[in-house]
This record gives sequence, structure tokens and C-alpha cells, in this order.
Amino acid sequence: MSVEEGFEKYYRGHHKGLFFWFRNSRAISLPQSALPALLAIVMCIGQEGFCWWIAVLAFFGVCIGHLGMNLADDYFDYKRDSRIRSTLSSTSIRARMDKCTYINNGDATIGDLGKAVCIFLGIAGGIGLICVLGQWWLHGWKAALWVVMYALLGLFVGINYSGGPLKLCMHGLGELVIGIMFGPLLMLGIQAAVCGIAFSWPMAVLSAAIGMLVTNIVYVHSVMETDADGVLGKMTFARLFKSRNAQLFFVGVFALVPFALLSIGIAFGWWSYWTLFTLLTLPMSVYLIYSLSRFVKGLPTNDNPRWWMGPMTEFEIFKETGMDWFLIRWLLARNVVMYWCLILIIVQIVMLCCNS
Repeated sequence: MSVEEGFEKYYRGHHKGLFFWFRNSRAISLPQSALPALLAIVMCIGQEGFCWWIAVLAFFGVCIGHLGMNLADDYFDYKRDSRIRSTLSSTSIRARMDKCTYINNGDATIGDLGKAVCIFLGIAGGIGLICVLGQWWLHGWKAALWVVMYALLGLFVGINYSGGPLKLCMHGLGELVIGIMFGPLLMLGIQAAVCGIAFSWPMAVLSAAIGMLVTNIVYVHSVMETDADGVLGKMTFARLFKSRNAQLFFVGVFALVPFALLSIGIAFGWWSYWTLFTLLTLPMSVYLIYSLSRFVKGLPTNDNPRWWMGPMTEFEIFKETGMDWFLIRWLLARNVVMYWCLILIIVQIVMLCCNS
């Protein structure tokens, strides 16, 4: 065996550790779960029954579970169709950003992926079990039962996103599932875990708003790739509508209704008027609707990153690879979610400090 062969064998035998799977679990998407989870925790501070150590565990459990679900999505996608997506449609950005390249290029097998899914979800489940036992100890078995319910619902919906008997993403419901998972299920589940509270209207309304914003990240994908998804045979929420105007209507719903929900919460006295700082993101949402509308109608968009759109690092690389038209709207929708959560977190922390 040559030195090169020995190094290659060593590399292939050791690069499948935590960092390898962390990188291939699309960790770039972690803000979709981490920021809503952190927001839910901050909104729970000061409530009766709040437990710091459970909050820390719940946060990391959500993040690890998210990465495990991303890998599970890869697993079910590959099992369903192991062909390299770029051979199916040269017009699809998602085809060019194949999620399973580490399997197609031989870095890992489908069996390795299955083991990684079990490990990630097993760790998340172990953390969840500690949270359940903690709630049982602090507030009794009924409080613990609600934590179990939210966790099991999240697991069921997550697995059935692309796998399981339902395969919801194959019926055009994938975008809505993602919004439910990273909105109501996640944030109400966090509240149950850290406070023992089964349900509250303020968290339900806030989580619905966040869920809509998260939904828009993936729904914008679907609107831009309607034709390519048709070639791939991929059913999305956007493809359920034959009219482009209907597609754009729901972009507006997901982008603008969250502001209305926040106003309702302020009217009921749930949140401070300072939460209206989220209106700073309104130009981003409006521009997203405007830009996407011109794009689907084949009109010039002149889309270039502006300072008020938020971070869009390495955008010149996206231009060179011909993905700028796709990623600028994805990044814009992502940045709206990030800024919404960060603004609300900062406002809540300041209010807690002022009231202490």
C-alpha cells in the first residue's frame, strides 16, 4: 500500500466523525431552529416555573434534533431516488445543490447515513428525556406528559416530512410542515419543557408568526422553481396552484400576516410596543414580494444586495456560479426571520432588565 493509499484509507475511515456529519447535515440552516428556540426561552423568562438548566438542555436538544431531521430527509430522499439530481434537470438550482453528494461521491454509504440519523436523533431524544424527567420532578407527571406530546408530535411530523407513511412533502405540504415544526411545535414545546405550561395564546400567536416567516424561506424556493420541480416530479405547495398570482398571494400572506399577528398581541397587552421594532424588517418583506413578482413575470429585477437586506456574504461567488438570482431571495427571506427573532429577543431582554 502506497503512502497516498494509506492516507486515503485513513481519511475515509476517520472523516465520518462529528464534524463530517455536522457539515453534511446542512448546519447553515440551524438559525431556523436555534433563533425561534432562543426566542421562546427568552419569552418564558420570568414566568412561573421557569427552569434555567432545562432551558439550556432544550435549546441544544432542538438544534441537534434539527440536524438529525436534515440527515433523515437526505436518507429518505436517497432511498426514494438515488439518481444524481443534476442528471434529472439542468435548470434546477436544487438539482445543482444536491443534498447527497457525500453518498454519490463515495465518502459515505446510505448505511452510514442511517447510523448518523439514529445517533443525532438518539442524542436529541436523550436530552428530551432528561427534560421530561426534570419537569416531572418540578411540576408533576402532567407537565412532563405535555413535553412528551410535543416531542413525539415533532418527531412524527419530521419523519413524515419526506419519509414514513405520509411523505407530506410529496403532496405539496412540505413548506407548511416546516412552518409548523419551526413555529408552533418548537416554541410551544420549548415553553412546555422549560415552564411546564401546556399552552398559552401569546406563545401560540407568536409561534404562528415565526412559523409563517420560516415557511416563506422554503416557499420562495418553490415559487422560483415551479417549472424545474415539475420536471423533477417534485410536488410543492407552490405547484398546488396553477395561477402565478395565487402563488404570489401566499408569499404575501407568509411575509405580511406575521406583522398583523404581532399587532394583535400588542393590542391584547401581551407584548410591549417596543416589539414594533420588527417593522424595521417590513421593507425587506415588501421588497421580497416585489422582486419575486417581477421574477415570475419575466420582468427585469436588478436584484443586488443592499445594506438593509442583511448579511449576504460571498454573494460574488453566487454570481460566478449563476445562483445569485435564486439565493438573493432565499437569503432575504432567511434574514427576515433572523432579524425578527433577534429584535424580539433584544426587546424582551431589555424589558426584563428594566423591570427587575
